[in-house]
Amino acid sequence: PATANVECGDSIDPSQTGNATATDSCGSVTVTYSDSVAAGSCGNTQTITRTWTATDDCGNDVSQDQIINVIDTTDPVINIDATNIAVECDGSGNNGEIENWLNNNGGAVASDNCGDVTWTNNYNGAQSDCSTPVLVTFTATDACGNTSSTTASYTIQDTANPSIDNEASNLTVQCDGTGNTDDLNDWLTNNGGAIASDDCSTITWTNDFTELSDLCGATGSATVTFTATDGCGNSSTTTAIFTIEDITAPTIDTEASDLTVECDGAGNIDDLNNWLTSNGGAIASDLCGNVTWTNDFTELSDLCGATGSASVTFTATDDCGNFSTTTAIFTIEDTLNPVISTVAADQTVQCDGSGNTDELQAWLDTQAGAVAIDQCSTITWTNNYSGLLDQCGATGRALVTFTATDECGNSSSTTALFTILDLLNPTIDTEASDLTVECDGAGNVDDLNDWLTNNGGAIASDVCSDVTWTNDFDKLADACGATGSATVTFTATDGCGNSSTTTAIFTIVDTTAPTFTVPADVTIECDQDANDLTLTGDVTDEADNCDSGL
Repeated sequence: PATANVECGDSIDPSQTGNATATDSCGSVTVTYSDSVAAGSCGNTQTITRTWTATDDCGNDVSQDQIINVIDTTDPVINIDATNIAVECDGSGNNGEIENWLNNNGGAVASDNCGDVTWTNNYNGAQSDCSTPVLVTFTATDACGNTSSTTASYTIQDTANPSIDNEASNLTVQCDGTGNTDDLNDWLTNNGGAIASDDCSTITWTNDFTELSDLCGATGSATVTFTATDGCGNSSTTTAIFTIEDITAPTIDTEASDLTVECDGAGNIDDLNNWLTSNGGAIASDLCGNVTWTNDFTELSDLCGATGSASVTFTATDDCGNFSTTTAIFTIEDTLNPVISTVAADQTVQCDGSGNTDELQAWLDTQAGAVAIDQCSTITWTNNYSGLLDQCGATGRALVTFTATDECGNSSSTTALFTILDLLNPTIDTEASDLTVECDGAGNVDDLNDWLTNNGGAIASDVCSDVTWTNDFDKLADACGATGSATVTFTATDGCGNSSTTTAIFTIVDTTAPTFTVPADVTIECDQDANDLTLTGDVTDEADNCDSGL
């Protein structure tokens, strides 16, 4: 058959491309074919060489080739057209959304019978302005250059009102007495402090202010709506109130001063009234009106005696009801100490051995005779007595301060000394007694010491303290043998050094004769000397209790 061109995807059956025919002079002929396929220049195109063979009954054959060209002249099929897209303006060109839309071929889908499809579009970067659409043609091209197109639009639209990022704020200003023009104009110019933003365009502010309403004095207010409008005509509003008010309290230029007066015993009425009338000396002023003074005094509080005090709040109020206060205290005080008209007197008493309690207590109870007077209240006496300062024996002394205190705590003092003295000597209840002892030849030491230790038998007593004994013994006066005597003065001394004495004599006597042994009787010649003790013998064993020199 002749060369055949077949569209890619169509049948290449001989019924479509042509069948070979053959004749033989000697019989019937059988025709067969075989294909050899070579890739075409694009896509799935091909060049097929089909070899036809005719064979007769005797096996003779002959072959010829047929060329079949599989070609692609068919455009791709747009299965799904591109779809319009509308996005809300993000102020940055919405590049991400548009790029995704473009990359996705506007949602279009195409197919081709002979191979893959490549997409392109004619987007040139044009921007949509306030919802004006931009047309984009998406073209599907197959491998052999056949194309089909679908067109859609993208629109960047601005349907969102501007965002009020900061609402307008109420502004309240203190009355300046001249309408606060600068404050108002600044607030309006600044859109009440409101801040708005828009993703797609710049913002223009307007407001509906006309005038302030009248309030007290030069005060007033206005409710103002501020409107933020973007380039596409979308708008948002925020409302705030501008107020001129007088909330400033009057100024206390001079604070009220405390006043303290000395008690006059009659309530110090004139002092108090003068102080209240002058507002305690306070002075006030107000920028926006007059000042009226009041105070909250009711009565004086009771204090000591005829004194008292009152904490008074003075109030300065302006025309708009603002007020300031200043507080001061009016005080009637008693700062004068009682007068000691008679001072306390010292007292000295003789020790009675038991603390002289009655005399001491009587002295304390009578403030030692002190007398005090006070102009504003009664007097209470106290003293600081805590005990006697120990001295000798049961004596002692106390320096006592007597304090006269009035009802307000003012006090005066007077001091006196209470003294317990011991001026009396001890009493010798039993006088010392003389003692005579028989000489023992050794000084009779034990007898002497016992007599001295026993104070010669003397006894003494003292009403105020214990008694200590001493004596003036030195030595015995020499007499015959080991005898002798001593006149001894015994002194009884009390704890305060007062003393009494008693005297006695200690005597050692010898009234005992010596002892000895007489020689034995002897006989001598007449002419022998009877005084010759060598002949007659001498006494022996001579002894005496008081003398060794016999």
